[in-house]
Amino acid sequence: MTMRITRRGLLAAGLAAPFVARPALAQAVTLRAAHTNAVGEVQDEGLKVMDRRLRELTSGRAGLQIFPNGQLGNELPMVEGVALGTIDIAVPSHAAFANFVREFQLFDMPYLIRDYAHLDKVARSPVMAELAEASRGRNFRLLSLYSSGIRHVMARSPVATLADLRGKKIRTQQNPVHVAAFQAFGANATPLAYGELYGALQVGVVDGAEAAYTNYVGQKFFEVARNWSRIGWLSLTAPVILSERRFQALPADIRSAVVQAAEDSAVFERNLVVEGETALHSQAIAHGAVVTDPDKGAFQRAAEPLYARFLTSDADKRRLRLVQEIV
Repeated sequence: MTMRITRRGLLAAGLAAPFVARPALAQAVTLRAAHTNAVGEVQDEGLKVMDRRLRELTSGRAGLQIFPNGQLGNELPMVEGVALGTIDIAVPSHAAFANFVREFQLFDMPYLIRDYAHLDKVARSPVMAELAEASRGRNFRLLSLYSSGIRHVMARSPVATLADLRGKKIRTQQNPVHVAAFQAFGANATPLAYGELYGALQVGVVDGAEAAYTNYVGQKFFEVARNWSRIGWLSLTAPVILSERRFQALPADIRSAVVQAAEDSAVFERNLVVEGETALHSQAIAHGAVVTDPDKGAFQRAAEPLYARFLTSDADKRRLRLVQEIV
């Protein structure tokens, strides 16, 4: 039976309460963990749970030092830091990680993940074991899979139809599939580092961007892009990664604890994204966001050719079928 870990359940178990240091055992291992979410956003909360679980499982011998909000760099430098050993754990988007482990490009296919329930099943499926093996071949240990929410479009002017994107400068992640998707939507896709996005929207360097509710509200993008168009083009995931060399250098019991803590935190984090979305929608409205719900069918049809363009190997196509067949 699968255990569902929610915020309420963690509170009951004492896992979601602030950690109080105990003097009995000194912490032997501190893993530096980096992400680009603001403090209190879903990835930050997920890593806090991972830290608390890791300390619990090791009786305080291991824990995380968390660096939020891009303190150790944007996503690509973060992954490079893991590869070089200057960062232990990172939580990049799968779109950024695909630049290092190409097989993750699977998750960039527009409208592939149908909903959050489908994502949860994919995260537990044999496809993830294959992606973990591909990651190890490039010196990354895939610990678990977080959700970064379903992606929509925020813009300085309304986007009520596919035609409203024509010619608009829309910020995408630095990922070829994302660029191609928004080109297919008719936009002028503009890759830009996440840390530069608020200012770029504020001064009109870009007309809009794709984002999830967590980003939109957590980073207060409603202040500079009040139009929120729910096209649901992508379910963005965020692999929790650790250097394979660093992982193998850990004592065996701590390795096991890291794996368990990461998986427990991923269950919590994915549930947190689902549970928080209604509240985030209400917050966005309260802050003046103007919400539209365009016809998704037009977007799906525009993006369909990307599957054949980017998933070219037999292995890519087989993994695609596996994901599509999960019900």
